Amino acid sequence: MIGAMEATYGLAKAILKPWLASWFRWTLEGIENIPRRGPALVAFNHIAYLDPLAAAYVIDKADRIPRFLAKYELFEDKKIAWVLRGAKQIPVRRGTADAPMALDAAVDAVARGEIIVIFPEGTITDDPDLNPMEGKTGIARLAIESGAPVIPAALWGTANIWPKGYAKRWRPRQDICARVGAPMSFAGRSDRPDEWHRITGEIMSEISLLLASIRPAVADRRRAKRAA
Repeated sequence: MIGAMEATYGLAKAILKPWLASWFRWTLEGIENIPRRGPALVAFNHIAYLDPLAAAYVIDKADRIPRFLAKYELFEDKKIAWVLRGAKQIPVRRGTADAPMALDAAVDAVARGEIIVIFPEGTITDDPDLNPMEGKTGIARLAIESGAPVIPAALWGTANIWPKGYAKRWRPRQDICARVGAPMSFAGRSDRPDEWHRITGEIMSEISLLLASIRPAVADRRRAKRAA
């Protein structure tokens, strides 16, 4: 019997994937680094509101179902909450005493062999040139506690389409690039903040290198919003 997660994801995929595939022009590299079975943590940079859909498209190309760590506010948006809850995405109550519960849920999902998708920055970068910010240490703690490999990945082009603080631009056939890096393995103590910061820094460095390698392929075409 198909579980609720698979059924809801399948419905969302049937609606969104044909549009994503035809509306944008995709360049995907390194998909083979995402395991076809078994657990992994896939860590992306975050430059635009479109990134979760782009990341889901990348993971789906590896024939896997993505499980996102997503901010709790999204689960209160009636337009998308049904998909997030039905597909068993993991809410993160940032800055609250309940935040560690997301880590526990993610560890459980990894133990079941799932793919967890994380934006380690926690939000869209505020760097004017869209460089990654310092990552939150949750990714390191999850890597240590679960023992799952961390797969760094970079997205580029999404900020031309649905950026933060700039005008949206939904014309068809715009380019989106993604490059997935080689798996990274980490060992350390889950009670050592210095270990968390070291590992997070290594992951963000790899993401930055991947991003630098694909940036030349697509120009930054963000445009200021029109004055009201």
